Amino acid sequence: MPKKNRIPSTTSHQDHVRPDPASWRRLVSVALLTGAVRHIGALLAGLAVTWWQQD
Repeated sequence: MPKKNRIPSTTSHQDHVRPDPASWRRLVSVALLTGAVRHIGALLAGLAVTWWQQD
């Protein structure tokens, strides 16, 4: 008689696992880093345009 692959009842379900408490910190860090990179890029682009338009 073949064995059936059954999950034991003692296995915890992934639905009940709490999210990682540090995940919000990672999201905030990524958001701040992205904003900083965009501002630096905008400043560099502005400087490049200003330099390009000089006579």
